[in-house]
Amino acid sequence: MDKRDLHKLFQERLMSLIQQTGQSKGAFAETIGIDRSALSQMLDGRTTRLPRVETMARIAEHHNVSMDWLTGLSETGQKDTEVTPEIDIEQTSPEDEDSILASWREEAIGQKIRYIPFHLPELFCLPEIFDFLNDLNPEMAKYRSIQAEQNVSYFERPETDLEIVMSMQSLKSFAAGRDIWEKLPPSLRRRQIEHLARAAEELYPTVRMFLIDGRRHYAAPVTIFGNIRSAFYLGNNYLVLTGKESIRQSISYFDSFIRKADIHPHEFTAWVRDELI
Repeated sequence: MDKRDLHKLFQERLMSLIQQTGQSKGAFAETIGIDRSALSQMLDGRTTRLPRVETMARIAEHHNVSMDWLTGLSETGQKDTEVTPEIDIEQTSPEDEDSILASWREEAIGQKIRYIPFHLPELFCLPEIFDFLNDLNPEMAKYRSIQAEQNVSYFERPETDLEIVMSMQSLKSFAAGRDIWEKLPPSLRRRQIEHLARAAEELYPTVRMFLIDGRRHYAAPVTIFGNIRSAFYLGNNYLVLTGKESIRQSISYFDSFIRKADIHPHEFTAWVRDELI
């Protein structure tokens, strides 16, 4: 095959991969470790020069295609350009939910955990909050309280690293007793807020709180355990993603809220005390 035809076929297949991912060219370039300008050169129809073998190998690996298919040496060598993430639905009950989360945290020890809570961060909840949310019997409330203490012990370990994102409005609703919190006694709400401010201050910088404006940004509840799995909360179930590309996209989704945050970790405790107490 003429090298001009070879390069044209390479460009067509490369562009096909970019379109299938739904990413911008800049984001696609980042996944394979090159600059946006380098990708533009690859797609420039005025050149007939193929990229370095190492670069093509990274493209093939990240996007599940063969080198032969990518370079036009094979019509059938494409493995599966539409990357299918590994997905599972993890069904849980109140009795086993905490043990499952604890095992996932242990697997991710030494890696960053990223967390968007459904209500309040369980790490910072008083036992009475668990009781209120779950309508638990005394024995189950005691069990949840013990688990909360173990969570704190876990995040006090020097090798742990946790980032939490939530909206300012969710905390303001709690403080004001709105929505689901309307029957929670004001004295308990105040105690919980004071506990939240104190605990966040004590655990910083191992645990870092970011607040976003919920009027402009919706953040779905999810916990991302390092580079191992991301678990989206679905009530009593978790949608668990373990595919490499799915986890990368989950991390990118979470980090986008970090960039949009109005309140950063060093400001969090002061904001809670000024706005909520």
